[in-house]
Amino acid sequence: MTLHRSYTTLQWAALSAMALTFSAGATDLEGRGVHYFASSSGCPLPEVSMRAEMCNRIGLDDQATTAAVDTSSHQIHFNNARSYDKKTIVGDVLLQGSALDEAGRRVPVSVHLILSKSGDGWSVSSHAHTPVKGAFSAVRIDPYLVDVPAASGRRVLVSFEQATKLVSDPALAARLSSHLVQVRDNRSANTGDPDITIALGAAKVAKPVMRARLRSDPPSAGNPGALLAHGTWSFELEALTGKIPDHVVQRELFLYGLSDQPLLKQLMKRGFAARDKLTIGAVHGQGYLRYGDQQQAFAGAGDAAAAFLQQNFIGLVLGNQLAAGDALAR
Repeated sequence: MTLHRSYTTLQWAALSAMALTFSAGATDLEGRGVHYFASSSGCPLPEVSMRAEMCNRIGLDDQATTAAVDTSSHQIHFNNARSYDKKTIVGDVLLQGSALDEAGRRVPVSVHLILSKSGDGWSVSSHAHTPVKGAFSAVRIDPYLVDVPAASGRRVLVSFEQATKLVSDPALAARLSSHLVQVRDNRSANTGDPDITIALGAAKVAKPVMRARLRSDPPSAGNPGALLAHGTWSFELEALTGKIPDHVVQRELFLYGLSDQPLLKQLMKRGFAARDKLTIGAVHGQGYLRYGDQQQAFAGAGDAAAAFLQQNFIGLVLGNQLAAGDALAR
């Protein structure tokens, strides 16, 4: 399962120090971690971050992976000379933007590219993050090309045309929506705090795997930035099965800056058991992290939640509900 739909060991609070200021030409990235660069096509929930434009993301999963980002020519060059015994994720790219949904509303969308190696060979899996189902048009995504080394020079893994097709192709969108991921809106009469259940499989036999809730006290008035910075809120993930792969949990914690938190050592080691709950929250702006019946203070709570709402598929749906108050059941 891929719970993107989607940091580093440093907190998002350090983003201002980590964020990349690009000049003409390529900027080299190296070392395990997550790096951000500007999206000229817009960001979801821009009001939740002080650096709202820095929402395109590159993840480097190990020390052998490097990347060069050229924001002038819109090219991303990955390199990794290591040979792997089995298929291994070595990096990813998340490109943010927007598109018109079937109702003519402009909604945030993302294209997520996951790069892997097996032996010396490269492969990519790709999908779109969208807060509602259906066909999309007028897609705005920065026109990046992603390539990797090849015997003849460089091989393009994903072009701009291929990336936008992930969002705009009705047949592909219908196939993904109908057969991979189902999202149920749990709000009573489509009111109240964002609350969804994620299930995998075709609609009639889909298996629930995760429930996600974003609560606020008092209920949010559509200002997520102020809520996360100063309010009383909680963002809760509840595993509805014990079969979520451990490596998926480990990578998500890595991407959102939680992998080094002492409270989550067991979660990093063994993954979620059924009915496990992970909560990030705050009381009058004072953050905390809770796992099971254990809780610790967590100064980066607001920043981590904001990152999840901007970068993750589940977060994108919740964030759209929070910001717009619309009924966005899929």
